[in-house]
Amino acid sequence: MAGEPAPPLLPRKVVIEKTSASGLAAGAFMALQFHVAHSTEITGVGLVAGGPFLCAAENPLLAASCMQGNALWPRGQSLYEAAQPLAAAGAIDPLDRLPEAQVYLFSGRADMVVNRKAVEEAEAFYRAARVPANRIRLDAGLEAGNGFISPGAPNDCNANRSPYVNACGDYDQAGRILSHIYGGLNPPAPDLPAASPFDQTPFGDPERTGLAPTGYVFVPPACAGGSACAVHIVFHGCRQSAAEVGDAVTTGAGFNRWAANNNLIVLYPQLSPRRSADPIACWDWIGTTGTDYATKGGAQIAAVHAMLTTLAGQR
Repeated sequence: MAGEPAPPLLPRKVVIEKTSASGLAAGAFMALQFHVAHSTEITGVGLVAGGPFLCAAENPLLAASCMQGNALWPRGQSLYEAAQPLAAAGAIDPLDRLPEAQVYLFSGRADMVVNRKAVEEAEAFYRAARVPANRIRLDAGLEAGNGFISPGAPNDCNANRSPYVNACGDYDQAGRILSHIYGGLNPPAPDLPAASPFDQTPFGDPERTGLAPTGYVFVPPACAGGSACAVHIVFHGCRQSAAEVGDAVTTGAGFNRWAANNNLIVLYPQLSPRRSADPIACWDWIGTTGTDYATKGGAQIAAVHAMLTTLAGQR
C-alpha cells in the first residue's frame, strides 16, 4: 500500500573489515570522512571530485575554497596533522590503519564544480598518512565534467549537470574503483541489476541526519544465499539523491554490475532534499549537522555506520 515503509535492512554474512566506500563531490568528501572515522573497517575508497579531511573547518566560505583550490584553503599535510588529536581522543579510529588502504582518486578536466587541486590535496592527505604510492591511483586525464563515469550514461562526458552520471567512451569508473580496492575481480554482469529499497527510519532522527525515509541496497544472489560478502558504500553527490535522479546512481553508475559476480553488497544511503540540513541533499563535510560531523559521533557517519553494522548482524 502507498505510504508503507520500505522493507527493513536485513543482516547478511558480511566481512566488515573489507568494507569500502566511494562518492561524488560532497559524497566523496563524505566517503573520505567515513574512511578516516572508521579506518579499522574500511579497506579502500574511491573519491570522485573530492577533497581532504576537515578541509572546510566548519566554515562555509572556506568550503568554497576547498572546492576551487584558491590560496585560502588548508593543505593535505596540515589536515592530516589536524586529525591526530581526534584520533588521540578516540573520536576517530587510530590513524595507523590508513596506510593499509587502497585509494582511487578522480578529477575530470572539464569539472566545473570541484577543482583538480582539491583532489590533489586529498592525495596529499593520504600521502601524509603514509599510504604507499602504489596504493594510490589518481585518474585525471579525461575531459569529464562533475559526475560518476559509466558507459551508456545519459550525460556527455564533459557535462556538469543532473543526474551527474556521464559517459566517457568505455571508461568504467565503478569497475576501476572496485578493482583498485579489491584486486582482480570476476567479469561484471551483462545487465544493470537494480538496487532494492530499504527503510532508513531506524537509523537516526531525520531532522538531524537529513536521511530520506528510504535507502537502497544491492544484494547479489550469492550474498542473499549466505555467502560471505564485503560491503561497498556509495555516497551520492549534491542534487543526486534518488528522490531527484531516480535510479541514475543506484543502478546507472554501474557498481551493481561488478558487485553481482564478486560477493559484494552495495549500500546506497540517501539524503532527502526536504529533510536535509542542506536543501540540495549534500552530505555534510562542512559542519552543518554539528561540530562532530567528521567523527564517529557525527550524525550522518553514525547513521551510515549503523546501516553497515545492521548488514553485518551486529545490531
